[in-house]
Amino acid sequence: MSTPIGAPALLWIALLFFSPDGVAAVILESQLSLNPPWNRIFKGESVTLTCSGIHSLENDSTKWTHNNKILTVNASNWDIVNARTEDSGEYRCQQRLNESEPVYLEVISDWLLLQTSAQVVKEGQSFFLRCHGWRNLNVYKVTYYKDGVALKYWYENHNISITNATREDSGSYCCTGIIQRIPKNSTALTITVKVVPPNYYWLQLHIPLLVAILFVVDTGLLITTQQQFRFLLKIKKTRRGKKYTDPQPTPDPPKD
Repeated sequence: MSTPIGAPALLWIALLFFSPDGVAAVILESQLSLNPPWNRIFKGESVTLTCSGIHSLENDSTKWTHNNKILTVNASNWDIVNARTEDSGEYRCQQRLNESEPVYLEVISDWLLLQTSAQVVKEGQSFFLRCHGWRNLNVYKVTYYKDGVALKYWYENHNISITNATREDSGSYCCTGIIQRIPKNSTALTITVKVVPPNYYWLQLHIPLLVAILFVVDTGLLITTQQQFRFLLKIKKTRRGKKYTDPQPTPDPPKD
């Protein structure tokens, strides 16, 4: 009787055979995200860190680290409320998979803050810029700068969306604005756009389909094996019952 291969095992085997240049490990990383997505916040603000990945049916705890120190949080979500300067630093998480890429949180005390949805962006992705006033104070006459050159001006404050990022979008960004009739400048923020190898796009297109196929195959194997197991148990019970219910042979009658 064949034994079904577990879904994680099937996934590993398929990735080893089908993923180019051994980059399958990237797909199996836990993913760490921020909500709101800004990795720079003011003191006293709040943010939620969420760890996600390829889950199994088991309820595995989540391992969190802050500046390489293990935290006592085990849930997949972690709320930082009323952030302090000490909350700044590097965060990582891990579930069943490999450890996530680091996410950097910076807690700042200032009047004006330039925020971004990601400081390191893959080529072709999008990112946002936000000129944020302390305690959500209104900011007027907002100008965004890149490498010292004015990028965009609004009388009323709006976010900037940079789509389909290229290496030319890498650089030092900042913003200026008026808060309570006083001109304010944000500190500079460096954004890096990384070139993505062609194989990355191959994985994005094929891995989800591969995972779905493996799930269907593994489910089919599991159901078939369970049916075979029930059938063998039924045969065994039937044979055991016959052993006690079949009439026993009687000796021949004596001959006169």
